[in-house]
Amino acid sequence: MPTVAILQRILPDYRIAFFRQLHQELALHGIDLKLFYGQERRGTVPRTVDLVAPWAVRVKNRYWAFGDQEFVWQPVRRYLSDVDAVIVEQANRLLVNHYLILRRTLNTGPRLAYWGHGKNLQAESSNSASERLKRRLSCQVDWWFAYTVLSAEVAAYAGFKRERITTVQNTIDLHEFLEAKETLTEDATVSLKASLGIKTTNVCLYCGGIYPDKRIPFLLEACSKIQLRVPDFEMIIVRDGPDRHLVEAAAEIRPWLHYVGPKHGADRVPYFVISKALLMPDLVGLAVVDSFAAATPLFTTGSHKHGPEIAYLVNGVNGVSTPDSVDAYATAVAEYLRSESLQARLQRGCLESVDKYSLETMTNNFARGIRDWLIDL
Repeated sequence: MPTVAILQRILPDYRIAFFRQLHQELALHGIDLKLFYGQERRGTVPRTVDLVAPWAVRVKNRYWAFGDQEFVWQPVRRYLSDVDAVIVEQANRLLVNHYLILRRTLNTGPRLAYWGHGKNLQAESSNSASERLKRRLSCQVDWWFAYTVLSAEVAAYAGFKRERITTVQNTIDLHEFLEAKETLTEDATVSLKASLGIKTTNVCLYCGGIYPDKRIPFLLEACSKIQLRVPDFEMIIVRDGPDRHLVEAAAEIRPWLHYVGPKHGADRVPYFVISKALLMPDLVGLAVVDSFAAATPLFTTGSHKHGPEIAYLVNGVNGVSTPDSVDAYATAVAEYLRSESLQARLQRGCLESVDKYSLETMTNNFARGIRDWLIDL
């Protein structure tokens, strides 16, 4: 039975269901999966959650900082002597990757694959030393597991063979979200709106981290312009972060702006349900999948800093991407709120996208890629 190992620097809670499903799916095809994961650097998020299973092993990562650079050692070498293939995260700072690439180059190590974005999509320059190294190392592995079609294009552009790239369609487990949405009563939504003092249906939502890369000042300025165009517009902001003070200060002088603080898991669902759109001008990642599950279309901009999951948004079909200006963004949202036909079309597009980006689809894509990679073992 071939054995494949996946190395994860950390194991956040949203990955647990995926690895359990992947282990089961691979076992059905005679492939043994081993997972090795470590802890986060102290004081950072997301945090590792233990996975109690005989095929999952937690190790103790070591972290070093040199200036603004961080390096991580994952002590997994002794576990890899009997594995046929290893999948690692594409990240220059993970030192074990360089060790495994060297062994593979010398033909003394297991088969090796990358799983990742293809590049740092938030990098200020694609020509930085870090990004040049990342492109060079992209072609030193045997297989690629790309987050999305965008990631696959990046790997191919770096020179990796397309026929050895698997696009996994990165996502999260939506079952809890969908179940909470299905069981939410009308009385509960009426009560929520009453508690916020909202009497209109022209409600929009921001649900994400509140930090500089999310461009909260852009969002707040756009909301003010939307409210001028749609007088009964109301905005809800959920979650927390270092720029929380900007939201709180704005809410004090804008009666139509409601900051409700941190909400997680199923507790977020009622806010999606009472909202017509999810507003997130920048750094869109898996929030787009939440928007599909809620049928709450996402509005964003053409920023170059989005995560690879931005590839799931089809402009005018299941969401909207505007030029990167406050005026263009506010105009698009206002037009949407005034158009029932546009609302119906985008909501329908969201619902049609849910199955395409389900955890089951991701698991099947990943497992099929592993089988194709190991076909001659």
